[in-house]
Amino acid sequence: TTWISEILWQVYNDGAESTAMIFDRVSFLERDRLDVTTLPSPRLLHSHLTYDVIPKGKSKDTQCKYIYVARNPKDVAVSFYEFMKDYGSLSGFNGPWEFFARLFAEGKVVYGQWSDHVLGWWSQREDPNVLFLKYEDLIKDLHSNVCLIAKFLGKKLSEDTIKKISGQCSFNGMKKNMSNYWQERTAQGPKLLRKGKIGDWKNYFTQEQNERFENEVMKKLIGTGLKFDFED
Repeated sequence: TTWISEILWQVYNDGAESTAMIFDRVSFLERDRLDVTTLPSPRLLHSHLTYDVIPKGKSKDTQCKYIYVARNPKDVAVSFYEFMKDYGSLSGFNGPWEFFARLFAEGKVVYGQWSDHVLGWWSQREDPNVLFLKYEDLIKDLHSNVCLIAKFLGKKLSEDTIKKISGQCSFNGMKKNMSNYWQERTAQGPKLLRKGKIGDWKNYFTQEQNERFENEVMKKLIGTGLKFDFED
């Protein structure tokens, strides 16, 4: 959500950069106490909610647009684990990777079972107000995906602006402004940017854990048409 929030903010602001923290520019729906009527339009909000519970517009004239970014579950589990470790003082989690991997596979984490979450949004991919993206595709071809996002939002941008946003929102580009992406503006807070790679799960998963994920998580995607890349 941090990455796509920065991309969206820059798309709406014609490639402008900001020194303000991302949470000050794009509010977190589940965390911030929001009166959305006071926010200027277009309102940018980020969320981890499932499709069935996320707020919807009451009429065609008030329909929200949703951009959902899915990632392969093995890298999601690793990224989530590292975040929970860093956020231990608030999350209450200080267990080992082996324990967290089991919790994740069983869906006993915040927001529940990964496959239920992702497939709920995947089922809405034909909705003209839903854009379903994959993290791995953003990594491999950010430029094309920025174009796709701008078109989805009805935002006309020049090729130079698209290139500018793609450069500034690359992992290396965002690392230049790391202070914008801490959960709190201190070097001790949880980082919201880590490695930005595909396949880091290989540095964590044992063969047994990998087989468990294949049997308990990946099997649920069979027949859905949804596939992921697990390495560069």
